[in-house]
Amino acid sequence: MTTMHPGFVRAPEMLPVPRPDRIRPAQADGSMCVWCDQPPTINLGPRLSTHTGAVHRWLPRACQPCAVREAGRVLAIHTDQCGRCRQRGDCPDARALHRLATSSRSRPAARRPGR
Repeated sequence: MTTMHPGFVRAPEMLPVPRPDRIRPAQADGSMCVWCDQPPTINLGPRLSTHTGAVHRWLPRACQPCAVREAGRVLAIHTDQCGRCRQRGDCPDARALHRLATSSRSRPAARRPGR
């Protein structure tokens, strides 16, 4: 059986993102989280879009809470649909998504000033 190199699977790159023409310019250019207005900390990997009729490369980014939420959502869909997950329970994609979905649980939440 062939094993995939663990560095090949990047969970953030598996997360679907909104179309760049349906979000604010600051979200599309990576200076704001693609799902909210928070500063991004996670690179979601390069994406291609054809919304203008031509192919454009863009680099969406996300804040940690949004990436964790989306990873949990995608993991639930993935484990239900993936043949490898259903048959053997051993899937590098599921492991990577699980790591991202649970990544904030090991760290305390950041305190907001004045609270």
